Amino acid sequence: MSQKRKVLMLTNSEYGQANIFLATCYALMGTASNVEIHLASFAPIRTAVIAASEAGIKAHPNASPINFYEIHDCAEFPDNAHCLADYRPRSMPYTGPEMVENCNEIRRIIEQVEPDLTLVDNMFTPGLTMARHMGIKWMILSPNTLKDLALPLQPKAAFFWKYPCVGTALPFPIPWHLIPLNVLYVCILIFFMVFNRDARRARDHVTEKIGARVFDQQEFGNPQPNLKMLMASSPKFDFPVDFKPDNIIPCGPIMRPVSPVKQVDPELHTWLARGLTVFINLGTLPWTTEDEAVETAQALRSLLAGWREKGEDGRLQVLWKLKQTTDGQIEYDIHEKGCRLERILGSEFDDDNVRVVKWVEAEPYTVLRTGNIICSVNHGGANSFWEALCTGVPQVVLPVWADTYDFAQRVEYLGIGKWGSPTTAPRYRAEELSDALTQVITGRSARKFQLRSKELAKQRFQLGEGRDVVARHIIGNI
Repeated sequence: MSQKRKVLMLTNSEYGQANIFLATCYALMGTASNVEIHLASFAPIRTAVIAASEAGIKAHPNASPINFYEIHDCAEFPDNAHCLADYRPRSMPYTGPEMVENCNEIRRIIEQVEPDLTLVDNMFTPGLTMARHMGIKWMILSPNTLKDLALPLQPKAAFFWKYPCVGTALPFPIPWHLIPLNVLYVCILIFFMVFNRDARRARDHVTEKIGARVFDQQEFGNPQPNLKMLMASSPKFDFPVDFKPDNIIPCGPIMRPVSPVKQVDPELHTWLARGLTVFINLGTLPWTTEDEAVETAQALRSLLAGWREKGEDGRLQVLWKLKQTTDGQIEYDIHEKGCRLERILGSEFDDDNVRVVKWVEAEPYTVLRTGNIICSVNHGGANSFWEALCTGVPQVVLPVWADTYDFAQRVEYLGIGKWGSPTTAPRYRAEELSDALTQVITGRSARKFQLRSKELAKQRFQLGEGRDVVARHIIGNI
């Protein structure tokens, strides 16, 4: 019997990055019985890895479980909103000593596993650094889009004038009169990434202590012809680019398999089946202040009233997953008589037309797959965008940082939704949000958004599951 080949995956524990690795693990478990799967990350992802492993074994009884390696006693990638919004720490989120600790941990795991192939999260700087430094066979697996990875390599300096600088609210295509402003934004971004003293000290410290040259986000601005980058996107669903390097391989959306809502939460399944539902889910990181919740509530009241006034068929209801603080604690009342939200939505609460919950037991993707969701209100995170696109659900996007602005522009460019806060982002106001919801759900363009969303979902289905495409590339490169 031939010896099993070993695949090692190195990723941050933040779900926006890690989900595609978990999905890929599942695909490998179903297609490659002669492959051992090893995944290294920080402690918060352990439970999700165990769940993914159990799901894979349940679906494929002959598969081997995922071997998890915890990266110990080191600084995890900072996953707070302020850090994600700022490309200075994002390009080098560690101090020099923290980076050395992480690199030594990665070295330990690589030496222990002795992988035949390693896949590294494109935002996991220690993993990128050590994979290159140790000379192992490796590839990058990224949730980013073609625009994100190929933009610095576009001809005619298109990076400066053709595409909105990340983290800005500039539209695509950029109007002529805004091109100088975009050039300024790009120059500022480059300045802070290149001349950030803390990052430079960290890089120098790593080179001095372990002899490695740091591989961080700056490296993606240089051609990497011999390094394959598997990408969870497709040119069909992105801004057009003039040049795609051969080593950047679009695999299509990489989605985790999910259990049906009926199986996970039968009561929610019954409730969703009552009528069309607006699903508000702003991801795992953003939080909503009471003032913002009030603005949202006012927009929802206006939407529901408009639905009834127009005499639309059936019931319209709202499922709203609301995170009030960074750590998920309760900071303000929702249903208490006389509180700000109850004064706005009290009658809707009483009729169970609007549910505001801290957590939804079922995965967002499986909620969207029920066929009962008429609109996904999300923050423009990559996972949220792809989940809605893959299920043919129109979107209203409330971007909060960095590339979430790109996804707000993407839904408008693709004709599958609206930006819900174009003049107030990263905050939002009732008037703008209500207008966007109305256009997507009951307005004259609503049918157009629905048809276009279903059309793209069909195109994605024809391309096949992205996780299976990644698995085939892995098997072909071991």
